Amino acid sequence: MTLSFLPRPRALALVVAAVALPVAGCGGASSSAGGDAGADPASALPASAPLYVEAQVRPQGEQRTGAVAVGRKLLHTSDPAGKVIAMFDKAIRDKGASFEHDVDPWLGNRVGLAVTSLRGQGEADYAVAIASKDDDKAKAFVAYRAQRDKAAEREYHGVKYAVDPRDHTAAAVLGHTVVVATEPAMKAAIDASKGDSLSEAKGFREARDAVGTDGLGFAYADPKRLFDAALSGLSSGSGGATQAQALSGLLGGSGLRSIAASLDVAPNALRLDAALVGAKSVSTGAGDGPAAAAAAPADAWLSAGIGDLGGTLRKALAQQGSSGSFGGFSLDQLQRQLKGGLGVDLDKDFLSWMGDASLFVRGTSQSDLGGALVIASKDPAASRAAIAKIDKLLTTFGTTTQPLTGVAGAEGLTLDGPGSTRVEIAAKGDKFVIALGHGAVAAALGGGGTVGDTAAFKGAAALLEGAKPSFFLDTPTAVKLLASFAGGKPDFQKAKPTLDVFGPAAAGMAKDGDTTHVKAAVGIR
Repeated sequence: MTLSFLPRPRALALVVAAVALPVAGCGGASSSAGGDAGADPASALPASAPLYVEAQVRPQGEQRTGAVAVGRKLLHTSDPAGKVIAMFDKAIRDKGASFEHDVDPWLGNRVGLAVTSLRGQGEADYAVAIASKDDDKAKAFVAYRAQRDKAAEREYHGVKYAVDPRDHTAAAVLGHTVVVATEPAMKAAIDASKGDSLSEAKGFREARDAVGTDGLGFAYADPKRLFDAALSGLSSGSGGATQAQALSGLLGGSGLRSIAASLDVAPNALRLDAALVGAKSVSTGAGDGPAAAAAAPADAWLSAGIGDLGGTLRKALAQQGSSGSFGGFSLDQLQRQLKGGLGVDLDKDFLSWMGDASLFVRGTSQSDLGGALVIASKDPAASRAAIAKIDKLLTTFGTTTQPLTGVAGAEGLTLDGPGSTRVEIAAKGDKFVIALGHGAVAAALGGGGTVGDTAAFKGAAALLEGAKPSFFLDTPTAVKLLASFAGGKPDFQKAKPTLDVFGPAAAGMAKDGDTTHVKAAVGIR
């Protein structure tokens, strides 16, 4: 009954996330009398759970087609389900169990894992709810495991469950779900099965509505409850508690009610849709981050765009200041100290002229690796004047600088960077650049082709549904760079066939009422 072959709490999240692929090719799960293959795991878990993840273990239709196709590519086999089930059986062989005889006869379509409380020092109460397509077989399996493991039978509110004497893991069949949990979480699950379940909670329903329920995987978090649980598990004087309290203060004014994410699998791509429900501080309207990302040099394998960098930094600094994150100083006090002690007006000298910005990385070997932060200037005269301000700050703190040379029409300086590289800071026209690596400043200021015109960028952008990419990663090119650093290492050689399956990736944001969607996708080749 105790399902003693299941791993301990820290590994359970991985099991739930990985179990979809092993059984993706096992076909549908029709319900038997007394079972419901489509039972909602969240209906057997408490509404107060701050964190929940779910997986479709017997996907249907397009999700099944996509899962099987991706599994074949990632695992390099024509039978991905069989291969992973064999790995599963090998792991539990010494427990006297197998997938075919012990799990498959009653396993339904969905598995959910909820963290119900945090107890500090990495300990948590958790409950795993597994849909049962045949409750009689599920109960027989639970009873067999209980007898085998000499479990102690206990009762709570009229419901019997058994507890493994070795690790105190409890198990029972509640409704049409098999529940495996720590004992406090089991009691919470029993209460939930009688009413007030997670599936009925308003925030949870909002989260599911935001990202849908058709994906292969789903995740949910209640930020307030999560921070409150973290605070309750930390001593009041600890550094972790102080940081959590500061974050909780920021959260309080953000309006964020819940966080949700859904994983969708297609034969040629993996897609993630994350939703921030109610978040006030997240904006996709200021500036044009996607355009900045697309404007990076054509040979960039990584590009990220930020709309209105000056306004974004102002907002972030104001939020940090209001939370007391400057060591007790307000933001105004910090700015006064900078101006009085160093002669720097943070807003006038820097933030005021900063428009859209992009960060890019290029190069496929240690010798040609480089990148730059490129900021569009709203006031070219002010951004050129910022060079002198930066030079003064650097020399004040003992850094040696030299004038920038070799870039026509640019004003700037250089200084020693990590290793043998040089950091180059330059202003030219309406661009302000901080570059690292050979040729990066010239690439940033040049007027050549852009990454947005490349086939890799366009292909990755096409995978995003309802969002423009403000982040781009040409994964195959990045893997080439990794090979130049670690190509001869056995671990890299073992991982490379799997890495080679991934194509270009992209991510972007989109607004839908008071919900901000962060969408990401990676191609599968």
